[in-house]
Amino acid sequence: MTSPLLPQDCVSEFIKRLTALDREKSPYDKFRDFCEMVFCAKAKRMAPTRERADELEDRYMQIVGTYRDKDTVRAYPGLLALAHSAIQQGCDFLGSVATQMEVLNAQIGQFFTPYDVARMLAMMSLQDAAAIIAQNGFLTLQEPASGAGGMVLAAADTLAQQGFDPGLHMLVHATDVSSLCFHMTYLQLSLRGIPALVTHANSLTLETFARAWTPPAMAFYDHHGRLFPEAPSPTAEERIPDEEPVMPGEQLVLL
Repeated sequence: MTSPLLPQDCVSEFIKRLTALDREKSPYDKFRDFCEMVFCAKAKRMAPTRERADELEDRYMQIVGTYRDKDTVRAYPGLLALAHSAIQQGCDFLGSVATQMEVLNAQIGQFFTPYDVARMLAMMSLQDAAAIIAQNGFLTLQEPASGAGGMVLAAADTLAQQGFDPGLHMLVHATDVSSLCFHMTYLQLSLRGIPALVTHANSLTLETFARAWTPPAMAFYDHHGRLFPEAPSPTAEERIPDEEPVMPGEQLVLL
């Protein structure tokens, strides 16, 4: 049985394969499209209305329509498999890819915390995790500038190391003003099995553009019967069906 590639090898292989595809598109465009297409596919499963599901399906097909070489689109599931393998081993996969491909926007100060640093910060922040989980059943994390979701992944890996299931013992609200970061965060948290409300918004002005629950949030809700409340109250398109507002557990802010 072949051993899985190490995370750093997955990153290199991902970039190699992506760069070789459809040279009519730039590496940035292909990376952006990959992230948004996977977002559409996964968020459609959590769409609270048929209208929202149709919007996501239409957007997915619109992106497909921009490729004359459909072999590129057919190659994306293989790239997704690389991402899944690396994330399960513990890393900020898409953050590493974006950094190495130099697709971050330096003009607005985009910089992703190295994963080793994120793990150290998570270990320091989550020293009382066991006590919080014992009291509330889970802990909540607020990430106001999520980037690719690396800090949340580090928190999940830290909890797992402490013997907790991130899919049942943590609930996340992650936000970023960049649409690319919004999609990257949603994709990585979904692949890691983290229940989260991921929001495309400006954490300073509170202007919100889009939001979606990751698929693992449904299993979390089925297990606990509650989610943290949202402010302002969610509309029908923004909430998990039949969700009841509850008081949140203690929140740990990851900066």
